[in-house]
Amino acid sequence: MNLVLTGSTSGIGWETLKALLPHFDHVFLPVRNLEKAKKMIHPLTEKHKIQLIPMDLSLMKSVQEGVQHILKSTDKVHVLINNAGGMYPGGKLTEEKLDLTFATNHLGHFLLTLELLPLLKNGQAKIINVSSEAHRLAASLNSDWGLRKAGNTINAYGKVKLYNILFTKELKRRYEDQGIQAYALHPGAVKTAFGSETSLIAKAIIRATQLLFISPKAGANTSIFLAMSPKDQLKNGGYFDKKKPKTPAAIALDPKPAEELWNYSLKTLQDLRPDSSE
Repeated sequence: MNLVLTGSTSGIGWETLKALLPHFDHVFLPVRNLEKAKKMIHPLTEKHKIQLIPMDLSLMKSVQEGVQHILKSTDKVHVLINNAGGMYPGGKLTEEKLDLTFATNHLGHFLLTLELLPLLKNGQAKIINVSSEAHRLAASLNSDWGLRKAGNTINAYGKVKLYNILFTKELKRRYEDQGIQAYALHPGAVKTAFGSETSLIAKAIIRATQLLFISPKAGANTSIFLAMSPKDQLKNGGYFDKKKPKTPAAIALDPKPAEELWNYSLKTLQDLRPDSSE
């Protein structure tokens, strides 16, 4: 079986990689820092299974270029784990003039998933999106899908974590009949370097609550569980916490914003690159 895992060089992504590596034949790791990734995987006994893919998920051009390496290397992906993410200051833009929180936590994974769809269909794949209970902070949605007006770090992060669940629901709706299943999950409040690039207020909140945080290894448990469990034992489109289904916020169950987010994401990609995936 083949695995694609983002965000593998830190936190729960690293723990997820170590746990899943023995169970897959080939593991593709999109990474932003290639040298760091090479050093990290060097001690792994099964590193021969790993193919590092240069990719910055905040830049759609980089995602498009990186995914070509995967497309040339295999015709099937059995599990895709969209794990990478981050919390950034509100209003911080990428080189492509996208909000950094929106690009890194949603649009990069959206594009990666769409570009891999032929392989995911061939592999009758599971798509696992790492969300968060922070999605409940997004009490409402408006037309500012791209977070152009979101100046509050915490609010912006809550919205993109809600996007992860809406994306999961829409994947189920569109591709369930083609053998693909999608899940979202809350990994728990994990003690990592997460939030190191965000605002002073957000950093203070994170530090104040860190004593209650769990280890990255514990935080990886639900991702590992979803990757390894038989599909017929999992709820397609479900949101999971501590390896069990959990009801997300009511807005996450509404099919209308899920479709609107999908359409906005496609339009954004098309505006960046007219021949982008549909």
